[in-house]
Order: sequence, then structure tokens, then C-alpha cells
Amino acid sequence: MNAARMVAATDVSVLLLGEPGSGKSSLARDIHTASPRRKDRFLEFACTGAPEGDLAACVAGMEAQRATLYLSEVSELATNDQARLLNLLARQDSAARSAQLRIIAGSTRDLNALVQEGRFRRDLYQRLCVVPLEVAPLRERVLDIPLLTEHFMVLAASRHGLDAPSLKAGAERLLRRYHWPGNLRELGNLCERLVILLPGAEIGPENLPREVRRGDVSAETAPGFELPPQGIDLNSLEAELIRQALSLAGGNKSRAARLLGLTRDTLLYRLQKHLIPG
Repeated sequence: MNAARMVAATDVSVLLLGEPGSGKSSLARDIHTASPRRKDRFLEFACTGAPEGDLAACVAGMEAQRATLYLSEVSELATNDQARLLNLLARQDSAARSAQLRIIAGSTRDLNALVQEGRFRRDLYQRLCVVPLEVAPLRERVLDIPLLTEHFMVLAASRHGLDAPSLKAGAERLLRRYHWPGNLRELGNLCERLVILLPGAEIGPENLPREVRRGDVSAETAPGFELPPQGIDLNSLEAELIRQALSLAGGNKSRAARLLGLTRDTLLYRLQKHLIPG
């Protein structure tokens, strides 16, 4: 990702947006590794379920260091912790460059939408969102799947002291066609399972999980939508599909538009057309 490489050389705050398991944490670490701070500390703080005040304790010993702090699911921060983070960023802005703690935040939810709903501080959002980067889901990175599969299998093989399997053409085709709801995390788990159960083997379609094999069949042989004899209310159906896409995308309009095969501008037009709050 060119934008990630460019931003790595700076100290600005970065906001990573993407579905669960899409690789936001890995990208945050890659940004750190490619930055002038690569020899300094990298710490990940999980905001989901974190007791109030834990963030302050986490950064207490880091604030005077050149380090990178990745906040996963920053949208889940409690209100008081949002204020503490805002104060930290304000102090960092006024500190010497050598003492700065770089913040990278990740979210599966549309923070701007949460700001509009009054559930996330606008001033904190503006400080975090200096450079927003969208992390595409795995189903939109089909050409990367063979290389990612090989990468995960080599890592797992090294970790377990086993030989890495290889993919037959049929298995690779199935992996490309599967929709990967769990994204990179799901692919990584599958690769580890294949390494443990079939070390050094050639992986064919028969060795893949049922959902992966079924995904291939459903894509090619499942019937399309059939119009019921009584007809449908097309406007109501379109509005309902838009609401479902927004829900699946956590309110993120860009991701909802991709789910519907629309441009973002077209989605915005249809939100207005159907009087759907956005």
C-alpha cells in the first residue's frame, strides 16, 4: 500500500479502517517497522472491553519514549478514556519531537458516523484522522490470496517445525472464490490447520473445509433471485438492502457501497432518495 509506505516516514497519527481480521494490526506494525522508529518499542492496546483507566496506565511509561502505540477498536474507548487520549495527543503536539509517542488507531466502525451520533468525540476524531487508510477485505484482494496462503503456511511450518504444504490448482481456485468473512485471520487459521494436519502434502480441493468448497459451488451453480408470482415492491427492497449493507459495514458508507456494487456517490444519492438517515 503506497499510502502506508509514505505515511510511515512521518510522525502523523494514522486511522486504519477495515473489517475485523482484515489486517489492521499487521499494517500498523508494518508502518512502525518502515518508520524511523523501527528500533523503538511497538505496543498494541485492545480498547474493546478495557477497564476505564487502563489506557492511562498503559501510556504512563511510554509517553517520554520514542515509541508507537496501536489502539485496536478505538471506537470502543470509554468517554473518559477518550478525553485522556485527547489530552495525551495535545501534550505530544507540544513536546519535543524526540519524545513523541506515535499513535496509530484502528476501527471496524465508521468513526465519523459515531461522531454524528454523539458517541465519539469530534475533537479526538479529528486528531486521530490525520491520515485515514482503508484496509480492504480479503475478498477484494483475490490476486493476493496465493501469496498470502504461502506466507501463512511457511510461517506456521516454521513455528511448528514442519514442512509447508503446497496448493494444487483446484485448491487455489477455491481459495480465490471463497468470500472470506473472517478475512486474514480466517485464512491464517486455515493455513495453520493444513500445516499441522497435512505437513508437506499437496493440498487439493478435498482437503479444504466444507464452507470453502461449498462457496465455489454456490458461486457457480446456485440459482439467482427468482421473482415471486405476486411481484415485489422494488423501492422497499432496495431500501432494505441498503439498510442491511450499512449494518454489515458498521455504518461505513464506503464499505456499504462496495457490498452493494455501487459507488459511494450513488449510495449517498439513494440514501437521500429513500430518506435513510446517513
